[in-house]
Amino acid sequence: MEYQPGKIYEVPCAEIMMKEDRRQYFLPVIDLPHTDQAFDFPHRHYHIDGRFAIHPRMKHRLQISGGYTATIILTEGTAMYDFKGVVKQAMVFERSETGLAVPLGSEKYAKWYAGYVGHSCDGKKCPHLGMEMLEQDGKLVCPLHGLTADAATLRIIQRILPSFNS
Repeated sequence: MEYQPGKIYEVPCAEIMMKEDRRQYFLPVIDLPHTDQAFDFPHRHYHIDGRFAIHPRMKHRLQISGGYTATIILTEGTAMYDFKGVVKQAMVFERSETGLAVPLGSEKYAKWYAGYVGHSCDGKKCPHLGMEMLEQDGKLVCPLHGLTADAATLRIIQRILPSFNS
């Protein structure tokens, strides 16, 4: 779907309730719950979809910058919030970029990524979990884990990760 900046769309959102004050928030998520065994992370989670407007308090708490974050939404077992489920909510589309902010120097991530270089993104779908890839700067990027493909050949390519460390 081609989203337009400033327009409102019904999108999947994680409904959470903060434990500290019982405030409820709806966070746009990519509706593909999964675990990441390759990164030794067996916990079911969703990735935040930073393309849509997020409450300023949550943007700060979840360290979301420019649509990118290293934070995920766990479905259970957090000290910060209770996960209530995923529901559709009206959200303002703000930007076309989003994804996982991967810290530089993550050896496990680099090795995992290298295993996908050269793989095909048939139908502009990521070869990892089949997620629809987003077009960014003339390339295709998976918003879940950042696999990047050449838009012409639809093959995963090596890339230099931007630093999200402050």
